[in-house]
Amino acid sequence: MNEKAVKKLTQKGCIVEKDAAESLTENDLEAIERLDTPPMVLSEKMLDSLRTTNESSNKTEVEDTQQMEETEEEPEELNYTGEGSEETEKDQGAPESLEDDEENGTDESDESGSGSKFSASKTVTIKDSGRRDRLKTKVEVLDRADVSKEEKDVPEFLANYNDRYKKLKKLLMRRRELQSAVSIKNLERRDEGDQVAFIGMVNRKYSTKSGKYMVSLEDKTGEYRALVDERDGERIVPDEIIGIRGSMGDGIVFANSVIRPDLPIPDGVNTTEQEVKAAYISDLHLGSEDTLYERFDRFAEWLNSEDASKIGYLVIAGDVVEGVGTYPGQEDELEVTDIYKQYNLFEDWVDKLPDDIQVIVGPGNHDIVRLAEPQPAFDGDAFDRIHTYDNVHLVQNPQKVRLHGIESKGILNLMYHGYSFDDHVDQIQDLREKAYDEPYHVMIDLLKRRHLAPTYGSNLMSPEGKDTLVIDEKPDIMVSGHFHSHSAESYKGTNVIASSSFQAQTDFQRRVGHVPDPGKVTVVNYKTRDTRVIQF
Repeated sequence: MNEKAVKKLTQKGCIVEKDAAESLTENDLEAIERLDTPPMVLSEKMLDSLRTTNESSNKTEVEDTQQMEETEEEPEELNYTGEGSEETEKDQGAPESLEDDEENGTDESDESGSGSKFSASKTVTIKDSGRRDRLKTKVEVLDRADVSKEEKDVPEFLANYNDRYKKLKKLLMRRRELQSAVSIKNLERRDEGDQVAFIGMVNRKYSTKSGKYMVSLEDKTGEYRALVDERDGERIVPDEIIGIRGSMGDGIVFANSVIRPDLPIPDGVNTTEQEVKAAYISDLHLGSEDTLYERFDRFAEWLNSEDASKIGYLVIAGDVVEGVGTYPGQEDELEVTDIYKQYNLFEDWVDKLPDDIQVIVGPGNHDIVRLAEPQPAFDGDAFDRIHTYDNVHLVQNPQKVRLHGIESKGILNLMYHGYSFDDHVDQIQDLREKAYDEPYHVMIDLLKRRHLAPTYGSNLMSPEGKDTLVIDEKPDIMVSGHFHSHSAESYKGTNVIASSSFQAQTDFQRRVGHVPDPGKVTVVNYKTRDTRVIQF
């Protein structure tokens, strides 16, 4: 192993996988350093691709040198000075039609020179027309779950809930009201009338004749009951972890307050040194007869425009395709019935984007990954091409992603598609009345609980040794989808974005009376944290 080279790449923020580290050479390191931006993760497959490209480049240089020596003529100098240059291919002897083709977004030449209007030795490929600012970007995918396909049983579920309790108890203990909290076992030693505080997981609750709620909570030492008022009791859900402050009664605590982990009050808003922006979308549902393809293509055109020149990141929070067999009778509502061809539609769309935009894609409940959360990232079975692209990052659901940590801490994004939202909303009347039209209500509610699916059964869960749905770190941006509505709000310094859809109202939505709000893209300026909503 070339430890020196591995260390040098690690210092640049590049994670070197084990196989790549074993075969890494000095020539590889030099080739990586010549790249505009080092890769975030270096795999053996990426190394092979880099070496192939490097060998082809070296071979071309040798052939060009031999040709110049044989002809003993000075090569024609091709001057391209980059963005903003007044010199174009037309100035260098290109036919006028080539400039027209470039302005129209078409290029009849290919990389091999076949069909080119120049000879192979004089072709200049300009990938960027100068309408975009070249941006340095950086994507860090954090805390990937070790997704196991093995069958889970009681020990795995127990470990999952123990991890949840440990993490949320730690967050609750930071609250001033709970710094004197005791274990449930120690409550039995207190006298009636004593003021107490304790933390527990909600086992069950039921309403009393007086309109209050009796809530049973448990920790590792035992179980105890608390009587809470109607307002607090209505919002308590099974399996969430809360703190209780109140006075001791006879085998019961009369709660004065219910405390949740919640986000801390911010002492400022995290921003970046450079002005860079990110666009947020979700629920494309490609392959459906209701997909708004024209709007989706207009969005791609806009990403190539000067107005989008500061867009460095595109975050997609799941349901890339409509899927096949997701619900009974779905085949009657499909325009594309082959799920792999549905994903090909997305790949074709990605190919229309500027290659300096980093695309971060997570799955949803319609996608071709398991439904149980955490959902694994897409693999090569879904995407033939883009899983090898340097600017495409396939992530899990949920997933924490730090973007643009260049000369700053970066912006921490929490991506979650939102499959648990339906069940959680159904449990709380206030959310039932508002959340489907304004999804930020359910998102903020879950931020207060610091968990994306607090109630067992609100999502299909695969226990992986730790609870990946705990919001243990305060995000700068939380982005979700699933409801096909749109909202962009702020809560305690966190941008709360419910991404819109690119699917029109479906028959199911029509039957239940849900009116989606499609075609909206939220853009966040990372330097100011201001948001802009664009309708396509």
